[in-house]
Amino acid sequence: MINSYPLVLIFDQSIEYVDSAKSLEECLFYLTEKQLKTAVYINESGDVCDQDGTSKSLPSYINLTTLVQQKLVSEGHCCTAKIQINQLDQLFSLLKETN
Repeated sequence: MINSYPLVLIFDQSIEYVDSAKSLEECLFYLTEKQLKTAVYINESGDVCDQDGTSKSLPSYINLTTLVQQKLVSEGHCCTAKIQINQLDQLFSLLKETN
């Protein structure tokens, strides 16, 4: 069970910044059962788990970079090719800024 925020939610090649239980509820509302089963949560400490709390591996920084770039492009940002995620704090600060 999720009990600390902020966190990053990854599902179906999408990435979302979640800063509260309410925003998590909003993110999860439209997900299918399959999406919920495959979603992973990353906290600022780098702990990764699924909906049931089972530990998972941290996605590669290359994968995280791609997800962030795709999210920003879909939101109308340009020059996303310059974005590179090399640390978790970069991931969290960038997603927080664009949230």
